[in-house]
Amino acid sequence: MGFTRRDFLMRVGQAGGYSATFMMMQSLGLLPAPEAYAQAALKPAQGNGTRVVILGGGIAGLVSAYELGKAGYRCTVLEARERVGGRNWSIRRGTQVDFADGTQQACNFEEGHYFNAGPARLPSIHTTMLGYCRELGVPLEVEVNTSRGTLLQCDKMNGGVPVEQRQMVNDTRGHVSELLAKSINKGALDQDVTTDDKERMLMFLREYGDLTSDYVFKGSQRSGFKVYPGAGPAAPEAKDPLPMHALLNADLWQGLLSEDVIDWQATMFQPIGGMDRIPAAFERKLGGVIRYGAEVKQIRQSPNGVTVTYCDRKTGKPETVSADYCICAMPFSVVKTIDTDFSPDIKALISESTYDSGYKVAWESRRFWEQDYNIYGGLSYLRQTVDVVWYPSASFFSPSGVIVGGYSVENGTEFGRLPNMQAKLDASRASIEKLHPGHSKELKNPVYINWGEIPFNLGSWIHGYGSDYDKTYQRVIVPDRRVYFAGDHTSRIIGWQEGAALSAHRTINQIGAAMQQGGTSAA
Repeated sequence: MGFTRRDFLMRVGQAGGYSATFMMMQSLGLLPAPEAYAQAALKPAQGNGTRVVILGGGIAGLVSAYELGKAGYRCTVLEARERVGGRNWSIRRGTQVDFADGTQQACNFEEGHYFNAGPARLPSIHTTMLGYCRELGVPLEVEVNTSRGTLLQCDKMNGGVPVEQRQMVNDTRGHVSELLAKSINKGALDQDVTTDDKERMLMFLREYGDLTSDYVFKGSQRSGFKVYPGAGPAAPEAKDPLPMHALLNADLWQGLLSEDVIDWQATMFQPIGGMDRIPAAFERKLGGVIRYGAEVKQIRQSPNGVTVTYCDRKTGKPETVSADYCICAMPFSVVKTIDTDFSPDIKALISESTYDSGYKVAWESRRFWEQDYNIYGGLSYLRQTVDVVWYPSASFFSPSGVIVGGYSVENGTEFGRLPNMQAKLDASRASIEKLHPGHSKELKNPVYINWGEIPFNLGSWIHGYGSDYDKTYQRVIVPDRRVYFAGDHTSRIIGWQEGAALSAHRTINQIGAAMQQGGTSAA
């Protein structure tokens, strides 16, 4: 029986995981380069004073108000908090973190330090958000999302001692390349791979895996040195390679493959001084368009418009806003708590929606990761209760900084089952200690965020819409009479600001189409 390219690539995947298969398919010309996200261009119809009430001052709500305002619409943004940005929230000294259960924390960081509790990265392919940063004058700097100096740790590998990412990446490539080279040399692929392809693949594998001339992996200087190159008599000597079985047992492929995820590929950016510089820039443009402390309680529609009732959280009094159209840019986890007259199918799908409870833990510390480990940005990965440690990309070489000791979801995880906040802080400290022995004692001023418990969010990003996600998604991206839905949960880029911005563009185009048609909805 012939040995096809499909069989070959399946064996590549079994031996080296997705990354090896991905690289091999690209080298054979079988995988086209991915395209950036795309949708219809933003073309707002002239508003001529048409009134739009926008519920929620997150990125989707801010983009909606900004673009509609430029096109001549009269907008009102209702925001329940005393700040804009939604999940775009940078925590600094003096910030108070309130949980839905009444728990409170105060941030005691040094002046100038900050913690991006929500989004912390702007991918280069997220051209809409990068465009707004240019337009609004938000200065950016590089966010180091991947560093080969970061660490991977598993109790089953290397005696539990962390391994530098550069070593695990390159040792894995070496072992996989050796296995594939042996397979090719034994003629296993001859029936379906030409002689020229065979030679090209062997050349690629020797380079990709840093193999010897006889296609054996004996270690690579790409993995780091046990004797560093210098000016003395000793020749540089590469680290001894980790055995392939140890790499497989560690099961740390997430750490190796993260930089291949389309949204995580270099180059990435961050606003200088904190991610909240973006909503702050929108806020300066919008001014009195935003009403703060406005907690939406009721939405009612008529053939000619929408009336929204909200509670002024300062006075406790009910207030109303009437408009021709409404953009609901609040997460469905909040919308389901509001009295609405939505169509029955919309009510049902909002009621069935579920959200993840993303968390982050931040600590202030001397920058031991830089000073003692030469780690400048990036993420380390562990097989522990807290499985990610994220190093800052701002203010390199300064004496102290903020390190994120945990970023994942709580629902359905070992971390989420911990009994209280202190246990979660202890787990975060323990993982940092695993990676950097002796340095956990330098951690201070922790801040813990669980988005599932943050009022007016009640979740980090949408988890699902019930049993038929795609069918429901197709329903929420069109309006319910005069109410239009925006937010990353109504996009294909869930959890990213780009999805929120693009969803706002979609609703703006839909409102324009509805006005031109003289109707109340637009596909």
